[in-house]
Amino acid sequence: MRNLLLIATGTVLALGCTPTENEIKESAENSPPVANAGDNITQSADLPVDLNGAGSYDPDGDELIYHWGFDTAPEGSVFGGDSWTLVNNNTVAPSTAFEPDAAGTFVVSLWVEDAYGQSSTADYVIVTVTDGAVPIADAGPELGGAVGDLMTLDGTRSHDPYGRELSHQWSFASTPSTTTITAVDTPSAAVTTFTPDVGGVFVAALVVNNGVSTSAPDTAIVRVTSDVPTAPTAVVGDPIDAEACTAIAISGAGSFDPNDEPLTFQWSLVSAPAQSTVNSASFGDITASETTFYPDLPGSYVLGLTVFDGHTWSDVALQEMEIAERSYNSPPTVEAGADQAIDAGEAECKESGYTYACDECAEQEVTLGSDALVNDPDSDPYTIVWELLSGNAEIDDPSSLVTTATLTDAEPTEPGVCEDTIYEFQLTATDCYGDVVTDIVTFTATCCGIEEATGTTGSTP
Repeated sequence: MRNLLLIATGTVLALGCTPTENEIKESAENSPPVANAGDNITQSADLPVDLNGAGSYDPDGDELIYHWGFDTAPEGSVFGGDSWTLVNNNTVAPSTAFEPDAAGTFVVSLWVEDAYGQSSTADYVIVTVTDGAVPIADAGPELGGAVGDLMTLDGTRSHDPYGRELSHQWSFASTPSTTTITAVDTPSAAVTTFTPDVGGVFVAALVVNNGVSTSAPDTAIVRVTSDVPTAPTAVVGDPIDAEACTAIAISGAGSFDPNDEPLTFQWSLVSAPAQSTVNSASFGDITASETTFYPDLPGSYVLGLTVFDGHTWSDVALQEMEIAERSYNSPPTVEAGADQAIDAGEAECKESGYTYACDECAEQEVTLGSDALVNDPDSDPYTIVWELLSGNAEIDDPSSLVTTATLTDAEPTEPGVCEDTIYEFQLTATDCYGDVVTDIVTFTATCCGIEEATGTTGSTP
């Protein structure tokens, strides 16, 4: 009897470890869930990337567990591979997010699991991340000191528009030619130092990175004095973007002499677009520390500045310019003056068969431009030129607004008749922008014919 009880008990225990008929049926009829990682995404790196797998479902209505992961990530990203997963991973929450740490393409995978451990195949969402807002580097204020002084460069004012953590990188944009220093003491620190070994100008450059994009460089100028006679340093501004046909301010006021000697300045034109006519006259004052330059065409220009301390000329500092076409223009106004009538006098005529042969009246010298007006509404410089359109005349200086012209070939046809000869002069003004405006002034020379004078020959009785 006892043995039967043991057997029965064992049977009951064995039956307790076996799935019920209901459970077997439910498991056999369970359908795998379906993952849906959402639509592909394109956005900047400025904000977190929101992912939503709410489109996933289970045909049997079972609750789902969501498994997110990175399939691939851009070069330089810390994401990617099986070891990297997202927030809310392995939970019943269908949404998650990540903060992109690089520009490029992220491929994020999602698979879901139902209450019975049945898994879906993976679905993928492609996330394209653009650079977004770049951080701003601030290399700190300009510094000054003497050879041997410790110079401290402070980049802590650099910032990111979205508050992302920054990494810093210092370098020297330029140094005196005789220095042995090639780098700051700690190039990757926000605050770093160096000790100048010679006098002159050191230009330290800083760039910062927010994990996605790198800033434009910012510079700090360090002027170092010295007791050793040292050549001066010419210093110009950052590259300039401006428009043609405008007076552009340029400055060499940051130039420096380590021995604190007074400087003289000399600007020059190094290069200009092929069709440009700029020259030394395009500078407001080529010997001023601060002056202007007037480019006449779009294109690339390079200006040079050298400084002299009374003993030694500096190396040439190059001021670069990228000049675009000006976005506005008003053409000049031109008035060539009032038409004029000229009394050319008289000319003798003599009979020649059935007609007359007449001399020319005397040449007439007239003034062009005495009441002419040329004005440019934009205050552009302009060129002018006088041209003869009709009649015979010589213009003394065609490129001067006020000049003289000599009128010739005015002649009558017969005695007692006055003939008009027309002389047309065109005044053309061309502004820097290339707009051309013309106006015409007419001189009418009246020449009258007279009988040829004849002498009387007599004899003494």
